[in-house]
Amino acid sequence: MGLNSARYARAILLLSIAMIVDAQHIVFMQGINHPAAAPQFDQQEMAREMLMAGSETIEKKLVVEQPIPADTLIDPDGRVVIDPRHRKQRQEARRLEEERLIEAVANSEGKRRVNWQIWFLTMCGCACIVACGVAPAFILPINSGAFLQTREGRRKLNLLLSFAVGSLLGDVFLHLLPEVWIGYKGSVHSVGLWTTGGLLLCFLIEKCCTTTEDSQKRVCAIMNLVANLTDNFTHGLAVGGSFLVGAKFGMLTTFAIVVHELPHEISDFAILLRADFDKWSAVKAQLLTALGGIMGACVALSVHTGAIMGGAAQWILPFTAGGFLNIALAQILPELMHETNPRQNLLQLALLFGGILVMSALNQFH
Repeated sequence: MGLNSARYARAILLLSIAMIVDAQHIVFMQGINHPAAAPQFDQQEMAREMLMAGSETIEKKLVVEQPIPADTLIDPDGRVVIDPRHRKQRQEARRLEEERLIEAVANSEGKRRVNWQIWFLTMCGCACIVACGVAPAFILPINSGAFLQTREGRRKLNLLLSFAVGSLLGDVFLHLLPEVWIGYKGSVHSVGLWTTGGLLLCFLIEKCCTTTEDSQKRVCAIMNLVANLTDNFTHGLAVGGSFLVGAKFGMLTTFAIVVHELPHEISDFAILLRADFDKWSAVKAQLLTALGGIMGACVALSVHTGAIMGGAAQWILPFTAGGFLNIALAQILPELMHETNPRQNLLQLALLFGGILVMSALNQFH
């Protein structure tokens, strides 16, 4: 009995061991046939993440830390606030770079072959400027010479001369000298020397060539014509050079010069009438000064403008400004000071300021 119980127990133990081994074998085989599921990754997402990580690494390598000046402003979020002084410096540097590029483009365009169309357009532009010189003759009465000999005519002429003084001063201080200072590359003292030289030369000519009041007026008119001749020469350079760059640019330049010259030509006519020029003699004198513009345009087209235009303007414009200052302040204005009528004085003062304001407004287009 005891022997049978031992046999049963042994059989049960062996059966249990066999079942356990069989179960482990089944689990092992299932692990081989069905491996544990690996985490699934989206390939596009992985590529995107790798690309972003790579770009961030490249940016970190490319970023060069710039030294922050001591006076730089920082806002509460840690962002740099550009100082107004630094902004102005950057704007000035950008302006100089733009001027350099424009000059390079103009020089490269100017080296192309000058065909008959450019010559034709340039001469048309010069003709428009010449027309400005004779336009005042068509607004004066036919018997203007006899009218100016009367007392009323003299007063009208003095009013016109007051406007001439204002326009000359406006032309000098709002156009000629600022234009030289903006593009001047040499010593600024040279501008003052050329201006003083033009003023003193007119003074010496007046001292040596005038003996009477009538001769003084005549010399004043001649000096004004010479100054206009040189001024028109620079205008011709500008017109010719602008048409070398392009037709549109040339037309805009011509329009700006015409608008600027209209009040100036009225002043020139008044100075000629003051010197007892009749209307048609004044027209001939104005046409003579217009030859300076044609000469300047021909020079610009012949040598393809560029350096000669800038070099000529650096001494012609301040020299012309000195001559205009002498004519306005030393020759015309003292004559206007003899007026004793209060109403006439107020009108003269108003026209003087009017001439300055007109030149200031027109210079916005120049």
